[in-house]
Formats: sequence, C-alpha cells, structure tokens
Amino acid sequence: MDIIFKEYGRVIWQKKGYFLLALIALGASVSMDVYVSVFYKNIANGLAQPYSESVFETVIHNLGWVALLYACIWLSWRFLEVAIIPLDGGGVNLLEKRCFEVLKKQKYGFFENQFSGSLVKQAGRFSRSFEIVMDWFLFQLYQNSLAVIVSFVIFYQQQPEFALYFLVWVIVFVGWSVVFSLWKLRFDKAVAEGDSKVGGVYSDAISNISIVKSFAMEATEQAQINQASDGVYKKKKIAWILMFISFAIQGMMALGMELLLVYLMIQKWKKGHFEVGEFVLFQSIFMLLIHRLWDFGRNFRTFFSALADAAEMAEVFRCTDLEVDVEGAKPLQIKKGEIHFDSVDFSYSESSEVRSSLFKDFSLEVRPGEKVALVGHSGSGKTTLTKMLFRFVDPQKGSLKFDGMDARAFTLESLRRQISLIPQQPELFHRSVRDNITLGRPVTDAELTDVVKKAQCLEFIENFPEGIETLVGERGVKLSGGERQRIAIARAFLEDAPIVVLDEATSALDSLTEKQIQVAVFELIKNKTAIVIAHRLSTILRMDRIVVMEKGRIIEQGTHQGLLKIRGKYFQMWEHQSGSFL
Repeated sequence: MDIIFKEYGRVIWQKKGYFLLALIALGASVSMDVYVSVFYKNIANGLAQPYSESVFETVIHNLGWVALLYACIWLSWRFLEVAIIPLDGGGVNLLEKRCFEVLKKQKYGFFENQFSGSLVKQAGRFSRSFEIVMDWFLFQLYQNSLAVIVSFVIFYQQQPEFALYFLVWVIVFVGWSVVFSLWKLRFDKAVAEGDSKVGGVYSDAISNISIVKSFAMEATEQAQINQASDGVYKKKKIAWILMFISFAIQGMMALGMELLLVYLMIQKWKKGHFEVGEFVLFQSIFMLLIHRLWDFGRNFRTFFSALADAAEMAEVFRCTDLEVDVEGAKPLQIKKGEIHFDSVDFSYSESSEVRSSLFKDFSLEVRPGEKVALVGHSGSGKTTLTKMLFRFVDPQKGSLKFDGMDARAFTLESLRRQISLIPQQPELFHRSVRDNITLGRPVTDAELTDVVKKAQCLEFIENFPEGIETLVGERGVKLSGGERQRIAIARAFLEDAPIVVLDEATSALDSLTEKQIQVAVFELIKNKTAIVIAHRLSTILRMDRIVVMEKGRIIEQGTHQGLLKIRGKYFQMWEHQSGSFL
C-alpha cells in the first residue's frame, strides 16, 4: 500500500491547486446541502401555524435562504467540475507515463519471466485506480465525514441526547464497513491476481495464434482459458457473497437507527415538546446521511478493489534491481570497434550458494574490424555473450571493454546505439514499414530508399497496397520471415553502428534471396567489427576467425581451414553438416 499512496500522493502534489479547489468546492456544497434542512425546519414550523402576515414573512424569508443556498450549491459544483477533470483525468495521464517509465527500467530478464498482456493490464489498472481512489476520497470519505460533522453540530444544537446516539451509530456503522472491508481485501486481491492470469493466458494464446492453429491446439488453449476464467469466477463469487453480507448488516443498522429516531420523536410528542419542523429537520438530515453512509459502505468495496487492482503493479514499482546507468557513466564513443571479454564469470543464478557458472574466467578479444563467428551447440553461451554486449546482463566478475573502456562507463543509451543487432527472429512493431525501419529517427526519403535497396526490401515493399506506409501487423504477422529479416537488416544499414551482431541473419531466407542478401550483409560489416552466431557454411567460411564454444568455454578458434586441420570439435561438426548448415 505504501507504494500506491506514495505514487498517488506525488500526483496529487503535482495537481495540488486543482485538489485544493475540489476540497473547497465540495466542502462548501456539502455543508450547505446539510444546513438547508434548518431552513426547511423553520418553513415546516411556520406552515404548522395559522396564517398571519408575520408567519408568512418568516416562511418567505426562509424560502429565500433555501433558494440562495441551492444557487450556491449549484455554483460550487461548477467549480468542482473545473477541478475534477485535470485532477482525475490529468492524474491518470501522469500515471500512465509513470508506469511505462518504471517498466522500461526493468532488466531484460524481468520481461522474459512475465506475460506482456499481464503487465499491460497491471499498468492500466494502476493508472485507472487513481481515479477510483480519488473519487472515493472526495465523494465518499471527505464528503461524508464533513456531512457527519455538520449534522452532529446541528443535532447537538437541537437535541444533545439524540446527537450522542447519532454519533455512536455513525461510529459503529463506519467501523463495521472499514473493518469488514479490510478483512475482505485479501479476497479482492485474489480476484485481481486471477484477472491478471486470465489476461496473460489470453495474450499468450493470441500472440502465438499461428502455432495454435497450425498444431490444432484450439481445444487445448480453450481449456486453459476456461480453467483460468473459472478460477476467477469462483473467487469473485466469494467476494460478492461477502459484499452482500456487508450490505445486509448495514441495512439492519440503518433501519434500527431510523426506528430509534421516530421513537424519540414520539416520546417528545407524548410530553408535549414536539415541533413538526424539528421532525422534518431530523428526518431529512438523517435520510440524507443514511443514503450517503450506505453509499460509503458500498463504495468501500470499490475503494479496496481499486487498491487490490493497483497492488500488482505496485510490486513492480518496488523493484530495486533496475537497468540504470552506473554513477559517472558518460555517452562515450566507440571509434575502433575493439571488444574484450576479460576474465568474465557469469551465472543466471543470483544465489552464490547454488550458482552454477555458465562462464568461468572467460576471455575473448575481438580486434577492430574483425569478423568473428561463434559456433557451438545450444547452451554453449553464444546468445549470452551477445546479451552481455548490450548489457542486458552483466558479468558477476571480470569486465567487458570496448576500445579499452569498461562497458559500465558508457550510458546504456550510448552503448546500445553503437551496436546493431540483426536477430534470427526480428520483432516488429504494429506500425508501418517506414516506422519499423527508422525506429523514430528523422530520415530523409533518399536515405530511406537507399537502405531499403541495400537490404533488398524495395521489391516487396513496392508490392504492398500502401507501399512503405503499410502496417505490418502485430509482431509483423503480415510479413514473411524473410521480409521481416530484411527489414531488420535495413535498420542496421540505417543505424550504421561500428559493431554489428548477427544471429544468423539469413537463416530464414531461401537460398536465392540468401545469396542476394549476403552481399548486402557483408557490405554492411565491411568496415565494422562483427560478431556472428553462425550456422550457414556460406557465412562461416567468410569470417576472419571462428570461435568454437562448449558449455561456456572456448575449445577451439581459428580460420576454417586451420580448424579442419586440427580435426577437433569443429571438424566433427563439419563432418556432420546437413543442408549447408552446421
């Protein structure tokens, strides 16, 4: 809860002018709304008397005050509306930005362990819950507290004994609502967590719909959705039943207090101390308060449900292991393109007691402009090395250096802008082809046409109905694997970074297209340092050096011919090649 109130409090402070205006306007409206009953009391007492000019003047005078108060109430609500839009709407706007700011600082591994759909839901609920919490505070807690205080003062002036009964009733009524809602909070949290799970399962199935359909998994995925949804429904039933129990008890309390009020009025009438106006005063105020406090009890569930909805994202805010620049980091420049892994130790396990190192005292130096191929079986550490280059992960010991400068000395933005990545399965935004190539950079049409030609994209882009402005679909589903690959290559041409990392960038292409694109790829890396996770022989043979890896160790390295001569691991892989792939 501390994170929620801290973040929401920060928003309120930024909107403090509008918040103060809302408090003043609402406070004035509530106070006058309750106090108008005093004038109705005077009117009722006047109407209960025989007509006379003095009584008539008194009634009209009080009616004038009623009209004035209602006019002021109307005006107060207009001021409240002026404040509430920037306070509620503007607050949600700030929190939506804040949530993405927090999410983008999470480390790469955080996203590998999360459903994207679930994170989107959590962020959306955290932002929208601010509006619910703020409305509850203003229109339930603040408004009703002020109404109770004003009512108690009026009651005490009229009937001190009844005012004390009323105060005890309010304390019991509100106390029950608060204690019961706090106890029920864990059930509301369970509903919110289950809802996130449903969203995650939905997202996982929809984002992999091609697998679902091609493997005829519709029934299996439907069963998973059904199971997750049924689980949420069971939790909701418990939460709803508890809510209805609370309503029933609140209704009994309200009925009991109403009967007590009427009984006390009857006793006054019996003793001859009865005023019709006094009955009207007590009854009108009490009915108003019953309605307000009933809403308060009912909306207490909404308040805690909003907190429960926000709780999951609050845990993300609580994360301290963030992807941030180290103190003193600068936007340094890589001019030569030298890479040096120096005595690196790395493990994916954070615990030193159970740590099983992938890399132990690992060293590898890549000279400026050198083209190095990494080969080895799955799990040998090739992909982890590329993650280290981008600082998605950092070594626990040793260092990674670029041009002799420690990778941590670079700001993350400056480092990553100087390394181009062409992955085996490129991810695309659900945006236009242009946006997926430029990635937000200001680019002239001439520059864009140039890189599109170099990446062999021009022909298929021209066949699209809207050309380069065609939307590619979520994750690029409208494009073939080869077309997505070529867009990734076009990005790298445009970025023109001194270091290029290729995760077998042509493996998704047919042989003819692969030959065409390899010309472009080798043109791209001609004067750059390149690290290639390679499987195609046509790529490997053109590398300056081949590094053979096994379980985080370099077991062989050299040129293609040199490695064949020593007849080691690489020779075995070469002997077992299949279809031009190791």
